[in-house]
Amino acid sequence: MTKVTRLQSVPGKTGVAALPRPLEKVRDRYLNLAAGYLSDMLDGADDTLYDLAEKESDSERERYFDAMRELRIQRAGLETGFRQSLSNLFQKLAHSPEKGESLEDTKVDLDSLSLVNEEELETSVALDNMARRARNGCDEQLGVFHHRLEYLFEGKRSFSQRDNPLEPRQLVECFNSCLEKLSLDIKARLIVLKLFERQVMAETGYFASEANKVLIDAGVLPEMKSAPIAPARKAGGRTLAASSESASGGGGPSNDQMFGLLQELLVTMRGMQVGGGHGSAGGAAGPVSPMAVMQDGVPYMNGAPVANAASVHQVSSDDLLGVLNRLQRVERSLDQGDDEDRDLKNHLSDMLDSEHGEAIHALDQADDDVINLVSMLFDFILDDEGLPSEIKALIGRLQIPLLKVAISDKSFFSNDNHEARQLLNMLARAGNQWDPQQGIQDELYQRINQAVHQIIDDYEDDASLFARLLGEFQDYFDSQKVRSERVEQRVREAEEGKARAEQARESVTVLLDQRMAGRSLPDVVVRLLRQGWQQVLYLTWLREGEDSPQWQQQVKVVDAVVWSVLEHREQTALEKLKVLSPKLLKTLHAGLTRINYDSAETNQLLSRLKEVHTQLLKGLQTERVAVKAEQPEAPAPVDPALSQDHFLVRKVSQLSPGQWIEIGEGEDAVRAKLAANIRSGTKLVFTNRRGIKVQEYTGYDLAVALHKGAVKLIEEGALFDRALEAVIGDLRRRQGVA
Repeated sequence: MTKVTRLQSVPGKTGVAALPRPLEKVRDRYLNLAAGYLSDMLDGADDTLYDLAEKESDSERERYFDAMRELRIQRAGLETGFRQSLSNLFQKLAHSPEKGESLEDTKVDLDSLSLVNEEELETSVALDNMARRARNGCDEQLGVFHHRLEYLFEGKRSFSQRDNPLEPRQLVECFNSCLEKLSLDIKARLIVLKLFERQVMAETGYFASEANKVLIDAGVLPEMKSAPIAPARKAGGRTLAASSESASGGGGPSNDQMFGLLQELLVTMRGMQVGGGHGSAGGAAGPVSPMAVMQDGVPYMNGAPVANAASVHQVSSDDLLGVLNRLQRVERSLDQGDDEDRDLKNHLSDMLDSEHGEAIHALDQADDDVINLVSMLFDFILDDEGLPSEIKALIGRLQIPLLKVAISDKSFFSNDNHEARQLLNMLARAGNQWDPQQGIQDELYQRINQAVHQIIDDYEDDASLFARLLGEFQDYFDSQKVRSERVEQRVREAEEGKARAEQARESVTVLLDQRMAGRSLPDVVVRLLRQGWQQVLYLTWLREGEDSPQWQQQVKVVDAVVWSVLEHREQTALEKLKVLSPKLLKTLHAGLTRINYDSAETNQLLSRLKEVHTQLLKGLQTERVAVKAEQPEAPAPVDPALSQDHFLVRKVSQLSPGQWIEIGEGEDAVRAKLAANIRSGTKLVFTNRRGIKVQEYTGYDLAVALHKGAVKLIEEGALFDRALEAVIGDLRRRQGVA
């Protein structure tokens, strides 16, 4: 095992500390990999931006061309700056953190929240989501690296995600800081960031694996497979409120930064500036509210101060949670009739009137913002085309429970690991795979239904319920997935085998057509090559592949046979034929025998070929036939719906197994998962959620079906995250109109 290197100053460089030698090797490997992937990404950025420019109007097209020019001109500086930024992350590890440094790093500057502009917010949200998606695929590898990192420093330092140079968040922030120095508008910058996510951040798992491999080779905890770190919590072991305290650094849920940024965007929707004092017409921002909102002790209703403050009944957060509990109990027996079109605030106002008498009920500003945000999130969820209407109806009933969670815990909007969010995402993911044709008695539908009703029936304030249900549903979903994947694997292997056989036959036919079509050859040669030797070629292609020496050797035999029966006039050619003939006949006999070709047919074919050679050597003419191609060129489609380079055709060819689609509409719609994409869209095989094959397309046919709306791609990304991104985009648009 490698001895741990202590940190020490580099001789002659005051204040510059050295990294442990194994970590220097990790740094060098990481920098080379990340810089290499960035270079590949920039190589293809021109084509991507050009394709996007082609779809834009003349006024918008110029911005893409400007972005292309800027990336070309600044590329060297961008790559150098990126590499230096990554190097700096490692160099920081060589310095002991100042006392209190980590606290300062995580402190939220509340005064600055109101100064965050739209572009900064949009970029921040994009960076957060990119880092989260990348980390989901490499959590275990990063955890192992993290522990080895602490071991290298002899346990004298503890490291957070902000200290770990391999964290996806650090990677994307390094790139974004370099990107900010370029003259790119927000739209172009987000496109470049998306390219970076797909081609660089997608490799974070590989980066972490390589880093661990370097440390293992250096003898740093070589036997460790998983980090010996106790789990932060057990399922149901603590409430979400406790989680939020940890996530917000102990500052309380009201200090959650994402919620503060969302409140900033909600200013327009409120119809007034934060802090009150200058009201505007509430109708411009949204529907008239039946309830008032407290701003600095002053009640506002629909953007204007309430004239008679004495008639106002203030509703605290605790009071609001109590009313929501009672509304949730009503929800248990709700018939989903006329009430489903009523706004939640109308329900709240009616219940408060019945309990406290008719008055103007005023909510705290933060509570009102949470109600608005959760309502907008569920509006998106209920409009999501990826979910069947029956599943949307079930998930829609979770609005009040999740509203209660968000009121109690503002980090609900920023904490991706929030059990309530994860459960919602899990139920939606499962719902995406349910077919209305399977009926509501189907086991998957019943499982979703049971989870929803358990929340409605049992959730009051013990948030550990979400963790327990998440664990139970995850276990069920995983067991179903394992079962279907076994069946799906057999389907995939069968289809891939069939496709490989078709490809082998096609390759052999094309090869023989190239050598024979259009020539006049003796009939025995046509029969020998197209009946006998074709099988030798086919089996060689399947067993060894078309790049193998064996295949190349069999192809040379074809060329030799065709050459041997041409009408040779020159003496040198005849001498060559005289030497070649016995060797060629021996090779043909060995090849046909090896594949157990009919021995009588083999002897007859080779005997006749020998006769042809004898006649040619004597200068005699031989009977010949005109050889036609067996594989005619496929005719171009008449009046094609899409061109072969249409973006949908390209997109379909790149679909990954696991992509869900919906075939048809309404009650006849069928949901299917891509089990195999063979030869980049030549054949796409789809199965149902049980792994049974239900549909097969060529790439072009599927692209046409998508274009005509007969098939839809189902987006399986985390539902809550997509809803939150949509809400932020909607609020930004409202802010731009106001």
